[in-house]
Amino acid sequence: MKKNKLIISPFDDLHIIGINSVLPDYKLAYHIGNSLKFNFIRLKEIHLDNVLPYAFFYYNAGENRNAYNLVSLRNKDHLCLKLNPRIDYIFIIRNHITDERLGQIIKNIRDIKDVVHAYVMNLDNTPTIDVMLEKIEMHERNCLEELLNPKKDYEATA
Repeated sequence: MKKNKLIISPFDDLHIIGINSVLPDYKLAYHIGNSLKFNFIRLKEIHLDNVLPYAFFYYNAGENRNAYNLVSLRNKDHLCLKLNPRIDYIFIIRNHITDERLGQIIKNIRDIKDVVHAYVMNLDNTPTIDVMLEKIEMHERNCLEELLNPKKDYEATA
């Protein structure tokens, strides 16, 4: 008797767009935000390779909608993830999105001056990205928790 296997993807409803661009992270975030009407916020930098910090941007479209991250994979001349074709940033879309909307997002990113290319990454063909996605998810959660529950330093007064 043949056994059935249940295969569960750890990153359901997740789309990743690889972006190659010479733009600095803040300029790319500005242009993407401007073209898509997103209001990115820059959160604490993320240490993806335990060597250098990388820029991390976040936008939440609201309850029951998509959350977006723009994560730099480049710090000066150092790339933390070497892929072919080269990507300098990953743009992460969480939650369900239609193919039409995904296509529009990619088109808008490609239309940005100094973006060399942008494409939807196939997670099955990029096994090294799973660990990175887990780090990104934990980093986002920690940053949002800090925003919602800031630590207050109180001085003891006599």
